Amino acid sequence: MGCRLCMVVGVSRHRTPRRRLFQRRRDDLIERSFRPCPACSHDVHVFADVCRHCGGELELRAS
Repeated sequence: MGCRLCMVVGVSRHRTPRRRLFQRRRDDLIERSFRPCPACSHDVHVFADVCRHCGGELELRAS
């Protein structure tokens, strides 16, 4: 028995694009967790009392 060298080329079997089982959606919870700083307009967490970027005071507001 002789040894055979076999080369495999990476070719897709299907030409149609894959469909995902679970579609990714925009995450509303993350969007609601941040708000813009009134002084520098950077996004800050809703529970922050001081902006990391400019050091400005932030008011905690109830939603």
